[in-house]
Amino acid sequence: MKLDNRQLIGTRMRASEIKRIRRKLDEKYGRIVEGVCPVCGTPIRKPRRGPTAKFCSEKCRKTYARRKQAVSRFKKEQAVNLTLKQLRQEAADYRTRADRLWTRSLFAAEETKRIKSALRISCMLQLKTILEHKPELIEQATMGGYVVDLMNEIDQYGTQGDAERMLRHLGYTGPIPTGDK
Repeated sequence: MKLDNRQLIGTRMRASEIKRIRRKLDEKYGRIVEGVCPVCGTPIRKPRRGPTAKFCSEKCRKTYARRKQAVSRFKKEQAVNLTLKQLRQEAADYRTRADRLWTRSLFAAEETKRIKSALRISCMLQLKTILEHKPELIEQATMGGYVVDLMNEIDQYGTQGDAERMLRHLGYTGPIPTGDK
């Protein structure tokens, strides 16, 4: 019996070899081979009393436990790494979106400045045209009228008093209309 066991220890066998060995052992010892050690592949026989062992030795049982723990740790590490990778990707996506939004807001601010400047210049040209062709419209301007609204828009899109300074610069000497009348 010792010789038979020594021949089988540490070998990995195919299913056909295990079946053949089972039959031999059944004939020789009258016991049934119940399974194979999951670590080393050694056939495990049913003992005379009690349940059949899962492993051929204590060493194989500990090796199996260590492998199982290593697999568990590996799976946890993989999950952590996957989560980190996803979080990094999301952070990069958010950063890209934030950069795009920042660029859009800068572009919108610049566009707003350009539009306000163009509106101011347009209003100034209209007021200049009125001054050149019908200066009496400026003198007779009423509160809420077109000329007062033009002057208010010039002041709104520029600085306060721009409309009056422009009129004085162009030689207007009459009264300056305000929204107070």
